[in-house]
Amino acid sequence: MPQSPKIAIVEPPLALSRHFIDYPWLNLLAACQMGAVLRDRGARVQVLDGLSPGGLDNDGEGLWLGQEEEKFLERLGGLRAQVVVVHLSAYLKTDWGLEWLQRVVAAVAGGARVLLAEMTAGGMHYLARDHDELASRMTGVEALLLGQCEHSLPQILSDPTPRESNSRFRLVHPQPVDLHALPPPAWDLIDAEAYFSFMRRVLSAPARQAPYPAQPVRSLPLLTGRGCPYDCIFCTSSLGLAGEGRRLRAVPLTRLAGWLERWKSDLSLERVIVLDDLANHDRRRFDGLLDLLERLRLRVEFPNGLRAELLTREQVVRLARLTGRLKVSLESASRRVQNEILGKHLPPAAVKRVARWCHREGLGLDVHLLVGLPGEHISEVRRTLSMALELYDRYGAAPLVQFPVPLPQTRLAGHADVELVRQLARDPYPAFQHRPQSLAGAPRADYLSRAVATLRRVMTERRRRKVIVNLTYLCNNHCVFCAVGDRPRRHAETSLVTKALEKYHQRGYELLDIDGGEPTLHPGLFEVIERARQLGYGKITLVSNGRRLAYRAFTNRLVASGVDEVLVSLHAHEQRLQADLTGSPDSFEQTTAGIANLLARVGDSRQVAVNTTIVRGNLPYLGELGGLLAGLGVRRWNLQLLTPFGRARGDQLPEQELLQASLLSLLAAPPGDLEIRLVNCPPCLVPGYEQLAAADFGKGARDMVFIGQPAENLQDYLSGRRRQDRRCRGCPLAFACPGWYHFPESP
Repeated sequence: MPQSPKIAIVEPPLALSRHFIDYPWLNLLAACQMGAVLRDRGARVQVLDGLSPGGLDNDGEGLWLGQEEEKFLERLGGLRAQVVVVHLSAYLKTDWGLEWLQRVVAAVAGGARVLLAEMTAGGMHYLARDHDELASRMTGVEALLLGQCEHSLPQILSDPTPRESNSRFRLVHPQPVDLHALPPPAWDLIDAEAYFSFMRRVLSAPARQAPYPAQPVRSLPLLTGRGCPYDCIFCTSSLGLAGEGRRLRAVPLTRLAGWLERWKSDLSLERVIVLDDLANHDRRRFDGLLDLLERLRLRVEFPNGLRAELLTREQVVRLARLTGRLKVSLESASRRVQNEILGKHLPPAAVKRVARWCHREGLGLDVHLLVGLPGEHISEVRRTLSMALELYDRYGAAPLVQFPVPLPQTRLAGHADVELVRQLARDPYPAFQHRPQSLAGAPRADYLSRAVATLRRVMTERRRRKVIVNLTYLCNNHCVFCAVGDRPRRHAETSLVTKALEKYHQRGYELLDIDGGEPTLHPGLFEVIERARQLGYGKITLVSNGRRLAYRAFTNRLVASGVDEVLVSLHAHEQRLQADLTGSPDSFEQTTAGIANLLARVGDSRQVAVNTTIVRGNLPYLGELGGLLAGLGVRRWNLQLLTPFGRARGDQLPEQELLQASLLSLLAAPPGDLEIRLVNCPPCLVPGYEQLAAADFGKGARDMVFIGQPAENLQDYLSGRRRQDRRCRGCPLAFACPGWYHFPESP
């Protein structure tokens, strides 16, 4: 460039959807990389950083990333540059982004040549928009540089041909880039300290959960290579790379070493965010990268994940010392989907292997999943979601589920209506996690929504682990359906219970239920509660028939002990039926008095709930019972279906049609606005209210401690008497639901 014009590369703030994907706070990498290339060719370059002065904030329906709008426009208008290059990232191509981009372009001082440059290098998604539509919106723009433009931008700057002010902007196509000769990103073109602070604010912002931790603060993004040899149906990573997208190219490790050494020396760098689409394709090179990171004592994040089948056990051991969390992509647990539809060709067993290694090393793991592909069967969706639960339950691997989105120019777009693809390009982000699309040959969108919502609900329930201690099998009732009525009538030793609490707390259990029998009869109840408080259990729940709570002194002591919640069992609306069900003539009077005492003593009525087991005898009177509870001041009511344990029998079961009708009626119009929750209820029994029954799926994170018997997982225990049948075929919840309870004597 013989005239060496003064060039300003503009990284504007961004108007974002709340559902944005990838890492827009890392956009400055592209600006600094382009600045380095131009400066290498003799240009006078500056970067106008519109991100670092701000943070990530709520902005009406969306989010705002970076400096306040008016302050940035004022800075932009004060630029004195001959050429202004605006970084046109995917986020500026949405309808939200284009409205903002128009204001950005209009704010550039007159006389400057204005260029839009995509600056694609991989590592983040690519969004193609119709060029005619862009041209109609962008007046005053000389050219649009597509894709990777490290070479095409210098060429257009050296072109002396003026552009007529009323002509359509030129399209400049990407050119190949030699990564062996690429200069390092010029971080000296921005205020690195301000950028570090900006990223800390963004990654700590409550507006959005960050994909990696804010610490260490002194972190920079890095691309060690470009391209990916795979051709996944949904992927945009190869778009914009000048036909080189399927060819994996890498910056030589010797050059990377020089870059990182300089940044560590000049900027006190502590961590690198490696944005490669496929960082571990070459095992030897990946080992070399780990060598470099270890030598320089740099932490690392791989937010785009690693190929599971290419990771070795030793690499995972090393990574556990360099990062706190890995990500791998499973997408589908079906080999057919992997090979014939996705094009990923990933063996699902490799993900299990990596999950096992990470678990052993104490290294967190995220697993990316994709459900709803054209040609994917419902049974394959179910298999994928089932594997997600298995990976979480066995290894603590967190599932990250998305729906396939047919972005323009992807292979997936060929399976969608042209107008749908065009509409998605205007704002694609809600579709990734919240709005499955209707694609030809894919499972129905409503099925996918319900299945994924169920997985997320299950994960919410299972994140907090609970231990359930059966403190005693003695009881002052003799309920005809008692689930532990066949157990030996004796107390647990208090010392053994407290030791069990210590063990479970050390293993990360946060919640405690104290159950029975009737735990208020145990002489060591308050000692157990006190020890649980000392250990730091986050929530302590007592399950009781409430009869001892009829005595105010006992109720006062219980509330003062630090119990967080009391669940009281009441099964009938009047004395005679309660006596028939509990085997105790006094239970109705004492239990209702106990509920009243408890509600009068606790600070919040939501600390009290009533449990009712539904049987043939009380089903017709549930409405009356609900009215009684509301009159007492109860706000929460747990309706429990009968389970085939203890003294429960199949002839106590209500007829299913009557049970369903009664439940649906109560849920549609709860007495006194009671908050109703369903326990041991197959969700399909209550269509439209499945979410009220889905909490049961969290029992995989609950362990029971029985007196004189080994501890057992609650879900495993209950599932031993549950069966899926023909009613479960095609159900979007079947991957998480064990099915219907089976009573041995039932026909």
